[in-house]
Amino acid sequence: MGGLATIFEEEGLATTQISLIRLHTEKTNPPRALWVPFELGRPLGVPNDAAFQTRVLTAAFELLDADSGPLLTDYLEEAPEGDPETDEEAMTGMVCPISLPKVEGAGALMNELSQSLTREINSLAPWYDLAVRKRGRTTIGPSGLEIEDAAKFFAAFIENQQAPAPRDDLAKGRVLKLAYEDLKAYYTEAITAQPGYGASLRVENWLFNETVFGQALWKLREICRASDDEYYIYLGRNSIIPDRQINAPEDSTERAG
Repeated sequence: MGGLATIFEEEGLATTQISLIRLHTEKTNPPRALWVPFELGRPLGVPNDAAFQTRVLTAAFELLDADSGPLLTDYLEEAPEGDPETDEEAMTGMVCPISLPKVEGAGALMNELSQSLTREINSLAPWYDLAVRKRGRTTIGPSGLEIEDAAKFFAAFIENQQAPAPRDDLAKGRVLKLAYEDLKAYYTEAITAQPGYGASLRVENWLFNETVFGQALWKLREICRASDDEYYIYLGRNSIIPDRQINAPEDSTERAG
């Protein structure tokens, strides 16, 4: 965007922009830019907060009043996390408690994983249905599988990597990736249907560290990283668990494997 802004400026059109990565903006050196301290993908901070978003946009447009540039200004207000009590209440009761055998050691498998996932998915179903009604859309579907079938294959692969894929038009590894991405979307859409869910990092922490599915994803990462198949190794390194979860400080949360 910095290069494009320079072209517009040469034609007499003043420009301003919002920057999420300060280093990139420093290198491209656009005429005017507002750096914001928000997570990637959220240049206005948080969804559904018109007042906060308006303040960010106003700060960006105010740069047009500058007499000269290049200008890189920092936006100092942090994105709101919402009311902590409201957020905790919103998270409470979202998933019916499921008692799983404690997973010990890298070689352990979660007992009755398929059944546990099914119970967890069913407990989230009302919230997922609400999300679809509210938004009028869903991002689930690339796997071409019903969510229950995606979960069954996902669990079957973890328990036995020789399990057949439910589709024969794609390589098994590709079907696996599409299946767990659909499951990630299902969980994320379901929980974010509840008001007051807060920043997406909180939802991410919940997904990867407080659900049966999250435990299974950690286990899948371990399996793929130990595989001899290059594609599975790639998934284990780059696709299954976000880097900020992998690099997060250890806490009391139990992880599979």
